[in-house]
Amino acid sequence: MRVVVVGAGAAGLCLARSLRRRGAEVAVLERAPGPAPVPRPFMLPYHGFDALEDAAALGAVRAVAWDIAPRGDGTPVALAVSFTRVQEILRDGVPVEYGREVTGPLRAGERVAGVRVRAPGGERDVAADLVVACDGVRSPLREMAGIRAELRLAEGAHLSFMSPAVIDRSFALRYQADGRQVGLLGWPDGSAGWWDIERVGREAALAPGIEAFKAAFTRLIPEAAAAVEPLTSTDQLVYREITEVRAERWWVPGLVIIGDAAHAVGPEAGLGAGLGLGDALALAVAVERNPDDPDAACADYETWRRPAVAPYEVIGAAGARIVRGGEKPPEEIWPPPAPRAG
Repeated sequence: MRVVVVGAGAAGLCLARSLRRRGAEVAVLERAPGPAPVPRPFMLPYHGFDALEDAAALGAVRAVAWDIAPRGDGTPVALAVSFTRVQEILRDGVPVEYGREVTGPLRAGERVAGVRVRAPGGERDVAADLVVACDGVRSPLREMAGIRAELRLAEGAHLSFMSPAVIDRSFALRYQADGRQVGLLGWPDGSAGWWDIERVGREAALAPGIEAFKAAFTRLIPEAAAAVEPLTSTDQLVYREITEVRAERWWVPGLVIIGDAAHAVGPEAGLGAGLGLGDALALAVAVERNPDDPDAACADYETWRRPAVAPYEVIGAAGARIVRGGEKPPEEIWPPPAPRAG
């Protein structure tokens, strides 16, 4: 079976490795001009471990990661690692064509039979028995293929930072009165933190300044003092309003969506990467079971994988909250409330 994977993120690369191990011919297309040069944090939950093991990559990833909450047998519930390092490991041995923007699916009657690609040298057609769209929350290919998805803004927003400081732990977490999180992540190359706040807009979220943010953040999570110390500008803060995704179905003849293109919950749940990698493994197994029938493989994939994902779609990010209750104290409100007159 010839498979075209659109999107060279973790799920796409993991899928390509697992399919190649099963004898499939795989092409990976990525519209970015090259591998992401900017390192960023990555918390990989146990939901993705089996997929990495199947792709012969788990050992290498663990070697450059810190464990989060290892159990008695030494197995962690998650790994804290540089996303760039994970990408390098998964990309090893996988031919990726960068700078390739998919402009539309190719059709053979009612089936998707490949994709049309715009590259620096012009457009060309890439034929495939199966096209896999793992091109993110706003997946252009999902829309081109006519797969309907509900996109909605999560109720809160996400304010985060990344720091070069290497700290003394892989993870720390506090729950606010409403159950939203303030968290800290450390890995061998640096650290990062996040604060789940109200949707106030980027300008308002950054207006108090970096020193006010550092003081407020460390009041809530003192273990972060070393991580925030190198921060000097609000340019180092990232404000995001999170889009959640739920698709009515995951495939049409000749094309299937996986990862964030199929389902996405807010980062509070800490599941996105794990679920996407789990999709990759489930699809690779389905292709192995149906090597001569890509549509049967897609039907098999959705039949067995959707029940595993559905509970997380239902509970969403709110399912990860532990609500203390009561009125939210001022120190948990960002940006800080204005002083009362008088």
